[in-house]
Amino acid sequence: MSSHISRTSSKMVLTRRQMLKVLGASGATAALVACGAAAPAATATTAPTTAPTSTSAATPTSASTTASATAPAATATSAATATSAATATSAALKNSGGKLMPADAAPLNQQVYQVSGAASPGTDGQITGSVYDRSGISDIYDIPLTRIDHDFNIVPGAATSWNISKDGLTWTFKLRNDLPWSDGSGNENADDFIATMQHMADPATGYDFTWYWDKGAGNIKNFGEALAKKVPVSQVGVSKTDEYTLLVQTSEVTPYLPRMTIYYMPFNAKALKAHGPQYMTNPATCVSSGPFVVTSWSPTRFEAAINTKAAPDVMPYIEKLTAVPYQNAFQAYQAGQIDSYGVTTAADIETVINSPTLSKQATPDVGDFRTDYYFFDVTQKPYDNKTFREALGHLLDRVNIVKNIVRPILGRPAYGFLAPGFPASNEEALKNIQTYDPTLAKQLYKQSGVNVSNLTMTYRNDNPLYPAICATYADAIKTNLGINVEIKSLDGKTFTAETLATPSIPFGCVSYGMDYLDPSDMLGVFKGSKEGGRHTWNNTQYQQLLAKAGPMTQEPERTQLYQQAEKILTESFAFIWIYHRTLVNLWKPYLKGPGFLPGKVNTNPGWAWPGLGAFDPYPSSFYISNEVLKETRTIV
Repeated sequence: MSSHISRTSSKMVLTRRQMLKVLGASGATAALVACGAAAPAATATTAPTTAPTSTSAATPTSASTTASATAPAATATSAATATSAATATSAALKNSGGKLMPADAAPLNQQVYQVSGAASPGTDGQITGSVYDRSGISDIYDIPLTRIDHDFNIVPGAATSWNISKDGLTWTFKLRNDLPWSDGSGNENADDFIATMQHMADPATGYDFTWYWDKGAGNIKNFGEALAKKVPVSQVGVSKTDEYTLLVQTSEVTPYLPRMTIYYMPFNAKALKAHGPQYMTNPATCVSSGPFVVTSWSPTRFEAAINTKAAPDVMPYIEKLTAVPYQNAFQAYQAGQIDSYGVTTAADIETVINSPTLSKQATPDVGDFRTDYYFFDVTQKPYDNKTFREALGHLLDRVNIVKNIVRPILGRPAYGFLAPGFPASNEEALKNIQTYDPTLAKQLYKQSGVNVSNLTMTYRNDNPLYPAICATYADAIKTNLGINVEIKSLDGKTFTAETLATPSIPFGCVSYGMDYLDPSDMLGVFKGSKEGGRHTWNNTQYQQLLAKAGPMTQEPERTQLYQQAEKILTESFAFIWIYHRTLVNLWKPYLKGPGFLPGKVNTNPGWAWPGLGAFDPYPSSFYISNEVLKETRTIV
């Protein structure tokens, strides 16, 4: 899906610095992790509201014929077209789980949601088993501790409420007592969450996303110590006071923890012990408290059916989810073989923009709030000269770049690092710092005393727009300052190694997206090489502001500190912001439900990050409407 975490075919254990490469995913592989607004106060039951403002889909400039469809890579197991399907749905129709269907729902044989799956099905079915080796449809078999809504607010999941102790180190989560496991073994409870955290902290399991819960991120007490085999996993900071009260202890104050726990998705403790974490990928052993259960898991077909034992509010309308690999998923979408698609290439974007039909079905998605930017190694000449950096900074015409290269549907000009809608974003206040002003740039270059004839600009080759963006910027530098700029491309692995080396890449272009929706995460990237950050720029005042704001629970004071820090960052001209990315998703018009309605702040219809999964309530509340009877649709 367009906003799922990217996967690879084998597990790998990564530190946060190593994750900097992985998080460069674009298009349909945007990453990471828990999300929400300001942290709950000590007695709050949900997190306060903070949500992104998203751009609207672009108006097509001209009409064109959409691309022809290709056959699926897998052989269809059955086929039915909507035009020959059954008659309209009765208002009293119930699905196979006994749930009353909406009055405008299509017949049950049309209640199948179809996507294009990966060639490899993965070995794990949820994020607490593996981040990088999960299936194309995953994370729908359990209810996580907290969830996220369409407006990116943190809302109850398995936890109905939560509060934090006076010292800020212990969270108490009150759990629902009505989330039955599909095998009749009882309800999802504290033991399941405890077993899951201990599984992730066990060095023997090789979990590939341990940093997320360790110090510097989730700060779960003794998590890192257990990984290092200094303490047994039983001493990791999760415990219970009763079956439905979970205690989570942190090693330091972590006010954003409920935002991260949308990815605290529990295993069934008994199934985990009996079969290991892959129990849910086997139809014979799959146990679910979520909306679906696995019925098929192979390289050619993934299928999950309605969990008829699910709690009433968890049980879906949809009868079945399927994922079949297609060589060209965009064409499969146009042919009615899949119901949604994340647009990934410039050519496909042009087709969408110029198609009256597709442009109406396209919606932007903030994804992981990714920002593309230039950076300088300020320890190397001439980039140690701030006035020279300012001269270069005032030559970036980000408005023109977005208009003519990126296209407005895929991004917006960036005047700060935190995109609009991200907690503590303050772009309006930063807008007059890194302005496009060639006249000022010439003056600053003269004032800097720098006299160079050649520079090298290096970009990470994971964004197909970088060649054009860098060429445009290089031309502006040549035209206005008379400096030749050589443009160099590096693969992600090499680029990351050279960025983190000393000395670093002198003048580079890269992107970064969130791990979890809190300014401590995004701004922490720039805390400096001395503090384990990504770049060589080190600023004591900036680091002090981050250190002070991190454990704070008071708002708006916490936000104000982060905004001060971002202003220092922007005024340093060690980083030149280019644009904030938006992804583009296509949704068939017959997909209905709360997730396909505009939110109060996130006004784009359709699921945004983190996409299809029990991280949000929408897999249980969407359905296929009878509008599908007007479409040509093949169910495979």
